[in-house]
Amino acid sequence: MPSDIRLVLEPLPGAEIVHYASPEGLLTTHGRTVRYRCPAGQGCLNLPWANPRDLAIGLRLLRRLLRLDKCNVLPVIEAGEWKALIAIRAGQCCHVQLDPLWLTRVLALRQCRNVLHQSVCQSGSGHHYFGEYGSNPGRQSVPIYRSCTQGRSWECIFEFPAGKARHVHGCFWDPYQRRVWVCTGDFAGESHLVAADEDFKDLAWFGDGGQQWRTCHLMFTPTAIYWGTDSPLEQNHICRLDRRTGNLDFILDLPGPVWYAKRLEDGWLVAATVVERGKAVKDRFAHVFASRDGRTWQEAYRARKDAWKMPYFKNGVIAFADGPQTSDCFYLSAEALVGLDGRSFRARLEKASEGEAP
Repeated sequence: MPSDIRLVLEPLPGAEIVHYASPEGLLTTHGRTVRYRCPAGQGCLNLPWANPRDLAIGLRLLRRLLRLDKCNVLPVIEAGEWKALIAIRAGQCCHVQLDPLWLTRVLALRQCRNVLHQSVCQSGSGHHYFGEYGSNPGRQSVPIYRSCTQGRSWECIFEFPAGKARHVHGCFWDPYQRRVWVCTGDFAGESHLVAADEDFKDLAWFGDGGQQWRTCHLMFTPTAIYWGTDSPLEQNHICRLDRRTGNLDFILDLPGPVWYAKRLEDGWLVAATVVERGKAVKDRFAHVFASRDGRTWQEAYRARKDAWKMPYFKNGVIAFADGPQTSDCFYLSAEALVGLDGRSFRARLEKASEGEAP
């Protein structure tokens, strides 16, 4: 069935990754250089040097090969004011004071370089949470960190026991039930959803560890929780978990795994499939699907994977930015896709012309 919506992209010059966007601010990186614009002003800084790999940071293809662009940066916002930045790169978590500009390394990660985009959350009490995302071949225990000090210090608030999870895909704040939800992966018995209070004393586990519970991002509505499954092994779906009944429904079959998704402020849901290796990947395109109600989804965009070999030169990925955005103006970044690699964009959903392909 032809789609009646399409995704329109406007390039964001100089931004390799857009991490956060709102009507009041923008936070992007290029390599290890962070640029920010917020109500108090704008500026830039370099994240700590990672020797010797950063000697190759000037070339995009080497940034892809060595993952030199990969980092996480998010603002600490209190009462609408940007207080600081939290940055994760090359196994270090840093606190960045903005006025005056000052960077402090505050946490060394055990088993990962950085975490997935959109995977650090801020709770209703203002605490920040994230979990480690590494290859973890020995299936060691996996920590969840919490900061109650705007990123100045961190504590291990919870730890998945050895063998229970390969890694954490993300921590997400549910504003309706006021819980921190954690997604884990990857293989048999390792994929779970966990909902916890802010102290991780009251935990509820969801799923049997199977691939339908393997996801990287959750989208919350008053009545349900939505996600796209992240499995290169089995058919992927848009899933809906009913808050009242606990029933899990498969809403839409997908052509590939979903790493990144977002609920927009005007109620739209968007999810992007990834091109990677695996029998569940049906084609060579990253697809963006959108829904106004969570029940009816349409393809709004597709981009072809480029010719560089996976996974060495990256999978074909579209990632969304954190922050309050609407279907008229939201932000995304792309890698290893034809015409989009290493670029960020301002995006909007609009009505497609009759017969127009995504």
